[in-house]
This record gives sequence, structure tokens and C-alpha cells, in this order.
Amino acid sequence: MAIIDDEGEAAGARYIEFKVHQSPADPDRALASWRFPDSGMAIEQSKPGNSLEMEFRLAVDCADQNGIPFVWVNDPDQLFPPWVRPR
Repeated sequence: MAIIDDEGEAAGARYIEFKVHQSPADPDRALASWRFPDSGMAIEQSKPGNSLEMEFRLAVDCADQNGIPFVWVNDPDQLFPPWVRPR
């Protein structure tokens, strides 16, 4: 399983989209939602008290458990840049 920063890097393979956005209630907090883009089905979204790092680990674990080769981090505002993501 690989983390990608551009949807095109999946080259047609299945992936989970991990979309990062700013919290409407707290501008100093980033939130995430993740989904299967091929079906449009939502998988999960940030829960109160969970860090963005924890949500990211959950998305990566979901991909691993379901044999999905990629997690695309859709983060146009760079709220969760590669250098702060857990490895």
C-alpha cells in the first residue's frame, strides 16, 4: 500500500481518498473524511477528539485490510503535508 498526493498516481487502480479540510468551527483545526471514490461511498470522517494523524492511520489500516493499493491524500490547502504524516 502506498500514499499518493495526486489522484493520477493511482493509474486506474483502486484507492481511498483521504480528503483534508479546515474545520468550520475551529479554523486552527484540520479535519478529514475518507471514501471510496469509485462508488462515492463514505467510509469515515473525523471524530471529536481524534487527531488528524489518528484518522490517517485508520484510513491506511482500512486500505491494508481491504487490499486497496493506494491512499490518496487530497489536501489542496496543505493542512496535512507529507512531512507531518505518520509513517
